[in-house]
Amino acid sequence: MPENASPQQPSQGRRTFMKQSLATLATTGLVVNPALTSGAFAASTELIKVGLVGCGGRGTGAAAQTLRADPNVELVALADAFGDQLEQSYQNLKKTEVQDRVKVDAEHKFVGFDAYQKLIDSGVDLVLLATPPHFRPQHLKACIDAGKHVFCEKPVAVDAPGIRSVLETTKEAKRKNLTIVSGLCWRYETGMQQMVDKIHNGGIGDIVSMQSIRYLGGVAKMAKRKPEWSDMEYQMRNWYYYTWLSGDFNTEQFVHELDKQSWVMGEYPVKCYSTGGRQTRTAPEYGHIYDHFSTVYEYANGTKFLASTRHQQGCSSMFVDTVSGTEGTATLMKYQIEGKNPWKGARRRTNMHQLEHNEMYKALRNGEVINNGEYMANSSMMGIIARMSAYTGKTLTWEQAMNSKEDLSPEKYDMAMSLPEPPVAMPGVTPFV
Repeated sequence: MPENASPQQPSQGRRTFMKQSLATLATTGLVVNPALTSGAFAASTELIKVGLVGCGGRGTGAAAQTLRADPNVELVALADAFGDQLEQSYQNLKKTEVQDRVKVDAEHKFVGFDAYQKLIDSGVDLVLLATPPHFRPQHLKACIDAGKHVFCEKPVAVDAPGIRSVLETTKEAKRKNLTIVSGLCWRYETGMQQMVDKIHNGGIGDIVSMQSIRYLGGVAKMAKRKPEWSDMEYQMRNWYYYTWLSGDFNTEQFVHELDKQSWVMGEYPVKCYSTGGRQTRTAPEYGHIYDHFSTVYEYANGTKFLASTRHQQGCSSMFVDTVSGTEGTATLMKYQIEGKNPWKGARRRTNMHQLEHNEMYKALRNGEVINNGEYMANSSMMGIIARMSAYTGKTLTWEQAMNSKEDLSPEKYDMAMSLPEPPVAMPGVTPFV
């Protein structure tokens, strides 16, 4: 099996492996190097200079959370493709309780497709990556090549070449002892850590099936097209609705559910078959993505994971993750096990988005390294393989998908360029590449 194929635990030893793992580190997917006796910022009073790449709502929130996580952190640089979005983020951050550590002067506000590199070269120590997912592999590689620590929002790519790039960058980060903390925040939520730990320690016996449903009744934010906008600018400002930028909504949003179940399972699937389409989001402003997906993932031992998501206005909402075993059933979002070993945890009580940043700086101050790169890449790939299967109508193996040559990148990055919209994918017609 090639290097990028599904990472599997030996079938007989997977439960043993989970039981032997340290509870917090193993279940959150943290890779910590305790051999580092001193880190770049081991002194709690040493200033850590942070830059934000991608100044939308999530990026602005991540910047505020990173400042709250450590009193000796300053935000010193901002980068975005659009100047108006950058300035809005800056003004919003200056209204927060951490405004005194937002120290971004005019010379450190970088705009354009090359803004990320200018920010990296400006003297920052750590970079927050929160652009549309298409740019994540390129930006992450540039950060690690330059020796920067990274907080990396989900998902981390929109196609297999991007995933392969992230996996290579993850290896380089390990060689350099650089931090990569993932925005797959459920792995940092303390109640979910307890829930998954119970499953890994035999709380429901052997896993036989999993199911995730996420039905959303609304629609994502839209940018109404202005006459002066080029195709590139419009698609960039309306990025969620274009597969080359978002990976489609099952990759961009549903990745949290895919990651939770991958964390529970302790491995990734060997096969996937999926269906989907557009029923309600069919107007031109919705780009060319789908509005529903239904997917079956199969694992090496025969376990199946049924995953279904839709984003259709006016429909009922539903949000549930269940894991069925030989001795019971776990309802992840309720922190509950029913069966031979009943258990009920507390309701979610921690801010998982904040905890990501807290743990990142705690590790840096302790001279340790966190590297979430492998699971953030493979969980992102679960969304991508489902999209490819639904778009083409083909059953795909993990190996086929990982070795796909389909590169969704445009020919060049030019804000003034014409960029015709790709057609809506048609199962049985759209080829697998």
